[in-house]
Amino acid sequence: MTFHRKLALGAAMAAAVAIGAQLPTAHGALTDLTGGYNITTFASPFTVPGLNQHIIPGASDTVSAPDDITVTGTNVFIGWGDNVASDGGDGGQSVVAQYSLTGQLQNYYTVTGHVEGMAMGANGMLYTDQNEDGNSALTVINTATGSEARYGYPNPSVHGGGFDGLQYINGNLYASGSNPDNGGDSATQVNSHPVIYQVSADPNSYPQTATAMGILWGNDAATNKVTGAPMSLNVFDPDSLNQTPTGDLLLSNESGASLTDVANPGAINQKVTSLSLFDPNGNPVNTDDTGFATSTKGTLLVADVKNNLVYAITAKAGFTLDQAFSSDKTNKSLDMLNFNTGLETPIITGFGGPAGIGFIPDPTVTPEPAGFALLGIGVLTLVAKRRSKKA
Repeated sequence: MTFHRKLALGAAMAAAVAIGAQLPTAHGALTDLTGGYNITTFASPFTVPGLNQHIIPGASDTVSAPDDITVTGTNVFIGWGDNVASDGGDGGQSVVAQYSLTGQLQNYYTVTGHVEGMAMGANGMLYTDQNEDGNSALTVINTATGSEARYGYPNPSVHGGGFDGLQYINGNLYASGSNPDNGGDSATQVNSHPVIYQVSADPNSYPQTATAMGILWGNDAATNKVTGAPMSLNVFDPDSLNQTPTGDLLLSNESGASLTDVANPGAINQKVTSLSLFDPNGNPVNTDDTGFATSTKGTLLVADVKNNLVYAITAKAGFTLDQAFSSDKTNKSLDMLNFNTGLETPIITGFGGPAGIGFIPDPTVTPEPAGFALLGIGVLTLVAKRRSKKA
């Protein structure tokens, strides 16, 4: 296990004051196509002294490339990838930053490799994936003490790539199996590998061990969400994981322009539906992330990985409860998603690279969700165990 020291809270708070004064309040090149939204900046780059300069000559110590966003009851965590290699091959470090719900920087943590998916467990344990294209690792950050524990995923993985999105549902941790066959799968070459894994641990074993068991394969049987007809998946670019308002697990097939909805993940009655995504002109839409408005009042957060900003978006007339929003990489926009038909309607354009999405509900409208059960942690082993299927 590798432990990293948390940077001093006092220094981080001092940095937050300095940074806060520099935060732009205008949304720059972004265009609200509807006139129904207010756009400000939630988070912008800040300095981490010595970041990557001792590893990559000439590297900047200013964080960059914000991507994944995790919102908890009292905090927002943002992963700044810092242009570290997606397989960790350059040995660089990236940063997980902790903010208040109003965007004040409270702390930050460095992790080895390119930070991707994040999921909050109980008692302030933040689970983060690194190196989505290969050589992946899981770093667990105790946000109360600042200690970090690092566990390796099997290398090579069963699917040949790395691990990306993370999500908790009903106390279970799930990870997406990204970059299958190291980019070898495509729309014309069916991915027959696991695309979602359930990660679990036995806290009573010594040493503690964890397993990652496949619960969904890239070519599994599914139901077309629009037509209700049976179909076979081809999830060849698994990416972000999210949770739907009904508690389902939602997987983005980024280059495949589709979403896969998994009800009762890992259970014998697991149900899988697929939704193809398209814009008003009928063109396929590649999405990085999809999130939901969990309250009629609140703040939608959208990361722009190219322009190094995280935007805060509020609806002037309020949000529609459970409305879906997607970061549209095809049109470089934030889209309103019709979750029944797959229509992606751009509402804000001008992003350099729309990425992670999060939503901060107004606590006076929506109660905070119950915390998830905390998993035990330990050395990861991968089990390519396919569940039995009904004839």
